[in-house]
This record gives sequence, C-alpha cells and structure tokens, in this order.
Amino acid sequence: MIEGINVTKYFGGVRALNNVNFHVENCEIVGLIGPNGSGKTTLFNIISGYVAPTKGKIIFRGTDITNLKPYKICRMGIARTFQTPKPFLRMTVYENILVPIVFMGKRINRKRIDKEEITQLLEKLNLITKISALASELTLYE
Repeated sequence: MIEGINVTKYFGGVRALNNVNFHVENCEIVGLIGPNGSGKTTLFNIISGYVAPTKGKIIFRGTDITNLKPYKICRMGIARTFQTPKPFLRMTVYENILVPIVFMGKRINRKRIDKEEITQLLEKLNLITKISALASELTLYE
C-alpha cells in the first residue's frame, strides 16, 4: 500500500502540487492523467525520492519514506522508469535484467540466479533469442 498525505511542492513561487492525497492498495492499478505541467512527474519524483515535497508525506507499507534517498526507496520496492529507455549498451540483455536485482540488494550467486525466471520473461516478450545479445544490438522496439 502507498499513500500520499497533503503532498505539496513549490518550485520558487510556482506551486506544482497542492495538498495531493492518494491511497493505492496492493495489486491495485491506478492511472494518473493530466495535461502537461499538471504535476504528474513531480508527484512521481517525490514518491521515488528524487525530489522532496515542500510539505506532506509519502507512506509505503506503513513506513514514512518522505525523506529517504532514492536508492533506499528502490530497495523497498519502488522504482521508476523514464520515457526513454537507457540500457547498458555493452552488457547483454540478460545482464541488463540482472542490474535492478543486484541494485535492490538481493544477495545472489551470479551463476545460480534464477535464469529460468528470466528466460520465461524473455519468452513472454518474444525476446528469448536476444538473451545473449548486447543491448547495443537491439532495436528501440526491442
């Protein structure tokens, strides 16, 4: 569960968010829509720790994460992506998939990582033939 309580953000004299409240349960899917400049990215930046709110709180699974660093929030299970994918071009597809697993602090034996799970994911995405390909060899679509 994640919750925002009276989340407000000012950039100088410009109010980007004003007392935003939300509550999302586990496994619930919610869309956030609005015109350019309405504060969507600012809210995600606050949730993920890239920007601190001027006031308000973000609660994740009962813990106040408002002032945590992004890497700590990521290790708790909240991560964000950006509109333009940025894979590590000199690493294979398989290695790129391992990056967030390692970053989240999972203790893994690189030889023993659940390759079957990664293989199943790549099969679902019709990318299994690319598992050993360098990311630089992929098309933008892939």
